[in-house]
Amino acid sequence: MAEQIAKTLQANADRANLQTRPATIADIPFLARIEYEAMLPPTNTCFWEELLQDTPSDSLQFIAAMLEADASNWGKVTDFIILEEEGRPLAGAAGYSPYTEEVRPLNMAKIEAIAQILGWSTAETASFRTRYEQLWEGRSLEFLRPVAPWIIETVAVLPEARGRGLGKVLIKALLEEGRSRQYDCAGLMVINGNEIARRTYESLGFKPYQTFYADYFDNRFSGVTKFRFSLN
Repeated sequence: MAEQIAKTLQANADRANLQTRPATIADIPFLARIEYEAMLPPTNTCFWEELLQDTPSDSLQFIAAMLEADASNWGKVTDFIILEEEGRPLAGAAGYSPYTEEVRPLNMAKIEAIAQILGWSTAETASFRTRYEQLWEGRSLEFLRPVAPWIIETVAVLPEARGRGLGKVLIKALLEEGRSRQYDCAGLMVINGNEIARRTYESLGFKPYQTFYADYFDNRFSGVTKFRFSLN
């Protein structure tokens, strides 16, 4: 019992040094890292890697350019909050009300702006555009449609800071933000097989709402599960 009390006191002391704040344009390099880390589980691959094959850019560079160009449909810079410890950013996540009917992650109307930031040639830009459109061609996008008026997206903690419950601190802060905006529920999506994320969300009270299994994606992808959380 004494050992458990000591652990609880230490955890409370650790969290006393934590602070959340809104992200700014100056945070884009850190946010790009957060988005990259959030995309890796459970396969340890980033969504953008294959699409960038014919360009000189890597995933981190592309994500940073996407944020700079305000081209993300899944969380703009101003949608993010950052969790810091004594001024050092350790984790981040986005919370937003869906602001477009486009459910895919990228606003393709801004691909030229992204290309300009990255210094792509016309051919490199065209190659990316073709790969991106072919990825979704002929496929139902129902699995991407929001299940709630308040969406939590891109939750990630830097590898060296994991195991301290920092993701839960972020999620709780975003749930409170959703309540303050008078939304009735929050939603998020987890790639099937990412059991750490699933357990985290379920421990906070998120309930599975809808699952799209591998056969929905012709067994090329493990699928996704959408979760909802009542804010009432």
